Amino acid sequence: MALTMDTLSPEEAAAVRGMRTTRQGAPAAPPGESPQPGQRAWGEYPPPNPATVTPLKDAATIVNKQIEAAQAVGATNYLLGAQQPKADPIEAGIRAQPAYEAAMRDPAVLRRREAGLRRTNINEWITQVENKGAARYAAGVSASRPKVERFWQAFHGLLTQHVQKIRSMPAVTPADRKQRMIANMDGLAGLRGKARG
Repeated sequence: MALTMDTLSPEEAAAVRGMRTTRQGAPAAPPGESPQPGQRAWGEYPPPNPATVTPLKDAATIVNKQIEAAQAVGATNYLLGAQQPKADPIEAGIRAQPAYEAAMRDPAVLRRREAGLRRTNINEWITQVENKGAARYAAGVSASRPKVERFWQAFHGLLTQHVQKIRSMPAVTPADRKQRMIANMDGLAGLRGKARG
């Protein structure tokens, strides 16, 4: 039998996920250098988990997973499901775009959305931010590090060229300084979106 995340105990699965997280959060090798043991290549994510199809399990297993296992290791099962989706969630979201757009124009959907928003208040929102959002912030920033590295790898050279161009402009008279300021604003606006892959 092939060894998959489904065949591991919750503790073993958690250990495997911990190793993946350690790899993703490990420091990257400097740009252009080969990574040393324990390092990632600069701007590189670990290989993605391929989507797999899980066959229908028996009723007792389903009940156990939904009730007993969820109570014991809810977070573990949640992460396991995210790592082994039945279909690519990004492609599914793209395919659902026309239906989403149609629903957002439906007056009944818009009324339900407004009613849902009105069921809460600013105090509840702040409480959720304090109890959930704040605790996840640092982990979210850490997980996004490869994306930030890839952005700056592409954008740094463009920004350097822009800064050199602005600094080479004369700045003697008030008119010179005004032209530099305008060129700086126009140049920065022109760089928007240039570093996206």
